[in-house]
Amino acid sequence: QSDFIFFLISRLLIFMALATVQTFALFYLKDVAGVANPATATADLLIAAGMGMLVAVYPAGLLSDRFGRRLVAVFSGLLGACGILVIFFSPSYGYIVFGGTVLGIATGAFMSSSWALATDLVALGEEAKYLGLTNLATAGGAALARLIGPAIDFFNTCSPGLGYQVMLGACFIYFVAGSFLLIKVKGQR
Repeated sequence: QSDFIFFLISRLLIFMALATVQTFALFYLKDVAGVANPATATADLLIAAGMGMLVAVYPAGLLSDRFGRRLVAVFSGLLGACGILVIFFSPSYGYIVFGGTVLGIATGAFMSSSWALATDLVALGEEAKYLGLTNLATAGGAALARLIGPAIDFFNTCSPGLGYQVMLGACFIYFVAGSFLLIKVKGQR
């Protein structure tokens, strides 16, 4: 089923973007933003993202039911790309936390709408298998996110901070590509 394959790849890419930001946030805050206490700043960033996620989950579910799961999932992926742009172009503590909040809202909306979309796409009688594959895409995205670490280090040796720009650029591409792959998914309303 090609719709489900596009969905899985999309989910993998979007979770790669989210996990990359989460994995390397401490180092980004320390090396680029130059915050005095990067551990506290990372906690603030994750709390802001978590609050954004909590605020978005239920309304995104309602919007998914009303306007379609795919539309909300595509929008949330593009919103995540906007959060990355905020962090990329304004690497100061306040803007990073704001960008993290946007990423949290995007994450909450994506999780609500994409799980609903997954349940629309599964074949009858094979729900557990399909939702298991959906979980593999989620976990796979988180695992693959760490592979960008050596690239960050390499580009940082070329020019200080360049590796983090490459990382954020990759996250932006993951979000946009994941969103556009969802456009190919027909799904049900």
